[in-house]
Amino acid sequence: MGNLTDAKVKAELGKRTGRTRWLVESRGRGRGSLTLKVSGDSAHWYYRYTKEKRRSVYLPIGPYPKTTVASAREAADEYAAQLHELRKDAPTADLREHKREQERQRLAREETKRHETEAKQRAEVEAKRYTLTALFDTYCEHLVRQEKIAAAKNARGVFNRHVKDPFPEIAAAPARNVNRRQLTTVLRRVVQAGKGRTAGKLRSFLRAAYALALRAEGDATAPAVLIAFNIEHNPAADTAALTEYNRARDRALTEAELRGLWKRLKADTTLPADVVRLLFLLGGQRASQLLRAQVHDYDPNSRTITLYDPKGRRKQPRVHVLPVVKPAAAILDRLVTRAENLETKLLISSRGDVPLTLFTVSKFVRLLSAEIVTANGSEPFNLQDLRRTTETQLARMGISSDLRAQIQSHGLGGVQARHYDRHDYMKEKRVALEGWHKWLEKKPAKNVRGIREKYA
Repeated sequence: MGNLTDAKVKAELGKRTGRTRWLVESRGRGRGSLTLKVSGDSAHWYYRYTKEKRRSVYLPIGPYPKTTVASAREAADEYAAQLHELRKDAPTADLREHKREQERQRLAREETKRHETEAKQRAEVEAKRYTLTALFDTYCEHLVRQEKIAAAKNARGVFNRHVKDPFPEIAAAPARNVNRRQLTTVLRRVVQAGKGRTAGKLRSFLRAAYALALRAEGDATAPAVLIAFNIEHNPAADTAALTEYNRARDRALTEAELRGLWKRLKADTTLPADVVRLLFLLGGQRASQLLRAQVHDYDPNSRTITLYDPKGRRKQPRVHVLPVVKPAAAILDRLVTRAENLETKLLISSRGDVPLTLFTVSKFVRLLSAEIVTANGSEPFNLQDLRRTTETQLARMGISSDLRAQIQSHGLGGVQARHYDRHDYMKEKRVALEGWHKWLEKKPAKNVRGIREKYA
């Protein structure tokens, strides 16, 4: 049969013989043919070729007249060219199977591309969600849940000042991608600013945050959200330890300085002065623990106050009960009345339910230090030095190291203290603190110089 035309097709459709007829237009020897299948009043185009054992294969092109003769011929020519090209190297190749394989490959490519797109989108989401800042925030929240509120606040402040603000790109980077070089750059800036001790603290905080994330998958006490950070390495642990900046302070006030300071505190009626006097009268307690105390922690009947010591790796804060000597009770009674007037549960608050901050107390002590330096030319001291000063003087008074540990709640993590020693040492602590108060009130030696009142 020659070339197919619209006239031939329409004529064939008009016959209505009730039989299926095939109209064929050859594409040349070995190149198949354009075929029209006429059935009733409908017709469909196919490209026909033969494969092994002269079996005919029909590839659908489309219905007539939606697919015109010209369009069908063009499609058949394209199939014929593909078959010819395919059989150059494989004379028995099957075009239909080849097309199916091409379609499988196309679908596979689309699937791969889809997975790559989804992976890229997930990576973009993770890059925004699981950043170094987010990791550190989660670590700080973990500290808060452990009731290590002061440590969390300190850690967050150090991170914000020395990572988030000066290095926003590192802070916003995925935590799992942050490397040793980047963290060393951060720490170097702090060291070069003359803040080696702060750099050491920042390194410890970062190392602890990554360590928490690394063990999250197997540690039920760690926040579950840390698993999604996919942390596989601790870059902070790879940075050099800044041990030269971790030397403990050894400043302790002399007897003259201490007596002068005590006299100055007694003349001051401000809230920070009350707090510092209490710290002394309670045997050199940590200010952060006293500032967390609530009204119900003070029992005026038994003359005791209960503090909670979260220091170290303990899961629950250690309950630390202290006897209250008479002058300390007077201060605490005044603080309770103040809290009731402010309608707050906090024993020491700046206003209402806002606790007095450690910064405020530390600033007050720095001002006192400046006064002593000006008056006596002595070495400056800070809030932490007052705790060391108290223990030093208690030792000079003959108070044993074991009893000093009971008073200041340190060095009590041994097996004996944790599991076997159930004595509360209340009587011994009361005797020691009463003796300590008498020492503070003892008339100073002639060489003790007073401190000008400056803080109001």
